[in-house]
Amino acid sequence: MRRRWALLLAPVAVLAGCLGAPGGAPDGAGVDDGRPLVVVSGADLTSREGEGVRQALIDEWNADAGNRPARLVELPRTEDGQRSELIAALQSGSADFDVVNLDTTWIPEFAEAGLIRPLDDALLEAGFLTQAAETGRWRGRTYAVPFNTDVGLLYYREDLLAELGGTPEDLPAGGTLGALIDAWPAGQEHPLYITQLRPYEGLTVNTLEALWSVGVELVDERGRYRGTEAELRRGLAELLRVADGAKLSERARDADETVALREFTGEAGGDGPPGVVLMRNWPFAYQQVDATLPPETGFGVLRLPGAAALGGQSLAVPAGSVRAADAERLIRFLTAEPGSQRRLLEAGFAPALRAAYGVGEPECAAAPRVVRRTETERVPEGGIRGLPPGYPEFLWCALEEARARLASPYYPAFSRELRQEVAHLLAGGGSLEGTAERLHQSLALALEGRLPP
Repeated sequence: MRRRWALLLAPVAVLAGCLGAPGGAPDGAGVDDGRPLVVVSGADLTSREGEGVRQALIDEWNADAGNRPARLVELPRTEDGQRSELIAALQSGSADFDVVNLDTTWIPEFAEAGLIRPLDDALLEAGFLTQAAETGRWRGRTYAVPFNTDVGLLYYREDLLAELGGTPEDLPAGGTLGALIDAWPAGQEHPLYITQLRPYEGLTVNTLEALWSVGVELVDERGRYRGTEAELRRGLAELLRVADGAKLSERARDADETVALREFTGEAGGDGPPGVVLMRNWPFAYQQVDATLPPETGFGVLRLPGAAALGGQSLAVPAGSVRAADAERLIRFLTAEPGSQRRLLEAGFAPALRAAYGVGEPECAAAPRVVRRTETERVPEGGIRGLPPGYPEFLWCALEEARARLASPYYPAFSRELRQEVAHLLAGGGSLEGTAERLHQSLALALEGRLPP
């Protein structure tokens, strides 16, 4: 028990060192000492080097002398590490911060534990993507406001498709990702596909997308487990089609979003030929691919065949903040101002605010299915800087069709059980039947709160 608490509290020292003297100490509780707002966020994946768009937005806020100054503190890049550090710091009260940028799946857990405070409901009335706004509510109250959202997309390289005798038009509009991968030959010079199969939340997302794509629903509308072993076998079989070892990049089972991106563009190096034909990734990758591939190398992006998961981050105010009013003003600036949200879109994020896209009410049935890199996209007339024509409609409609993950304070335990068993299966350490049997038992326990978070 002593070792467990030592491991839990270690990240608190790291955060406290970053954020200054503890503001949650008893002698200073409830006192606003006039210090700047502290915003805690994960690393900005849109920035490969130098200042990211989140810091740029904080700088813009600070340029207004009428605002209380704010400063940004970034946590490690691993999502699971971010969650544990935030929980430890908020529970201990040893870190003095005012706005936290949370993965949308963490909100029920943080709200249920009393780590974040209810917010003004009006903060969600700015015209957000409906699903993104709903992730900020828990038990009828508003706890977080969407900063950016996310959706799984499928990227392709035209040069490597051509080596297989194909074109972007050969990539199907319907079906599942497993069916698409089945349709292409194995044994080619370049791997066909890469995604994120390292045992972290990325593997959970890939697994859920495979299950949803073949009609498998593991939970009901109230967050209770409703799966069966037969359904789990069917969904896991689809995942194994996606993770076909004869077509999958060797790095996929150790890949997160950044590793997948480097493999796709050929930046990762190694002994094999550079580049992968297809990649599942998030919208941030578009700008990264564009900046990496030579101008003559064509690439594009399309909606993920089958089901695509909704992702994203939302801003919340810690329960212990004594600067909550100023924190809410900062949240409104970052989330509800079209100019701020448009900056996110230009940087590669998927904003949650409809007005940032400048597309009104797009007819998604007529929206582009595929968006390609073009020679004119760097200086588009009337478009978004650095993005090709049609991309805003394409992205907004992909977001509207995305599937939200389970909203439950027990989601972390559910995700951990799912990815641990799936990682074992993908590594060849278990059978499809055995994995389905174990998951059928453990997922039910996780969603009842009978397993540790």
